Amino acid sequence: MIKSLLTGSAGLFAMRISGAGVGFLTQIMLAKTLGSHDLGIFYSATSLATVAGFVTSIGYSQIAYRFSARYRDASKARLFKAFVSRAMFDGLACSVAAAVLVVLACMLVPDLDPTTRVVYAVAGATIVPAASLVLNTNLAGAMRFFGWCYVPDGLVRPIIFLGLIVGLEAFVRRPTGGEVMILFSTLVTVTALVVFRALQPHLPAITLPRPEERRLGQRWRREALPLVLLSLYTNTFADVAILFATPFLSQSDIAVFGVCLKLSLLVGYFVQIAQQIAIPDLADARGKGDQAGMRRAARRSILLPLAFTSAAVLGCFVLGRQVLGLFGAEFGMARDVLVIMVATQVVRAMAGPSAHLLTLTGAQRLNAALCTGALVALFAANWGLGPRFGPAGAAWAVVISYTGWIVATAVVVRRLGEMRTDVVALFLSRQPVTVAAVREAPAE
Repeated sequence: MIKSLLTGSAGLFAMRISGAGVGFLTQIMLAKTLGSHDLGIFYSATSLATVAGFVTSIGYSQIAYRFSARYRDASKARLFKAFVSRAMFDGLACSVAAAVLVVLACMLVPDLDPTTRVVYAVAGATIVPAASLVLNTNLAGAMRFFGWCYVPDGLVRPIIFLGLIVGLEAFVRRPTGGEVMILFSTLVTVTALVVFRALQPHLPAITLPRPEERRLGQRWRREALPLVLLSLYTNTFADVAILFATPFLSQSDIAVFGVCLKLSLLVGYFVQIAQQIAIPDLADARGKGDQAGMRRAARRSILLPLAFTSAAVLGCFVLGRQVLGLFGAEFGMARDVLVIMVATQVVRAMAGPSAHLLTLTGAQRLNAALCTGALVALFAANWGLGPRFGPAGAAWAVVISYTGWIVATAVVVRRLGEMRTDVVALFLSRQPVTVAAVREAPAE
């Protein structure tokens, strides 16, 4: 019974919702414990560790599903062993190098206050377990151990982290920013070790990559690296947005922006789920050349999320100050920032599953190029707007980046001969029905 709950989609969905709820409570507790200045430092440092851990896994996590399925046949055990070994060693080498660079920078950069120096140094040390966790949770998912994929990092770790913060506050003393960062790093490290040990019986023995397998490694990296750029924008957007805003805002402003961003992503989670549910129907209809079926699937992925996000914008306009007041008095005046961030989720809902459709065509390099452009736009907009407008400028940078990405994706989808799945094409215009809309995209 419990096993079926842990592996079933309904159980996993409930766990992810529960993890999001725990995360919301944790943000409130952190804001009240650390205050806006130290919370901003904590947000920036944890975002650095998360993004660097993701990047230094160099995309093996993104191709784990594909190559694990291909190589786990008994006749290809040698290839599966080579893939896992290469992923582990390449990820370890890159993450250790990144960790050393960050820690050395923290030690050598002058004029850093002690709290900032400690927090960022610990964040640097966290890059290695973060990279390990990214790779191993995806390997767990590829082998259908979905409980190990989601539960330790998505639910158990946030619950323990919240419990430790509450316990320290209640029974010992109010923890400092450095102590909270050490707790965070310790939990990430322990979680990475637990997941790795749990997977060991199901993975081949890890050995040094053989020289004759160098060509295979080059092939894996060639396929993986474009997916790093794609997933960096789609899977770790909150951390990337905070990291890109950090050079242009004060630590207190980073805390305000981070809280509003994380609240908006709770709203956006509903959009994400609706689009993911539509993907199988969209893929099946596309494979059959059934444009009517594609439209039905795309419309289902838009209607409820659009209604929900629009209501959320209205709710934030009316009750935003009260909601943000839960985090502390200094956050209550950021209602307009919250409204802007939640309005971004309306844009996301209006786009429908366009980005997913582009992935279905096999145009990974085009998708990666679009995400790279969106990342450049995000940084440039932060550079131009952040110093002048503070958290509101960072929020508008998100709007500019996300809207540009969505519009560019719609244009590329249409130029590939695919059916557009945004709200304008599905509800406000007569999109021509062509045979080209169900053809495969040209090979890249």
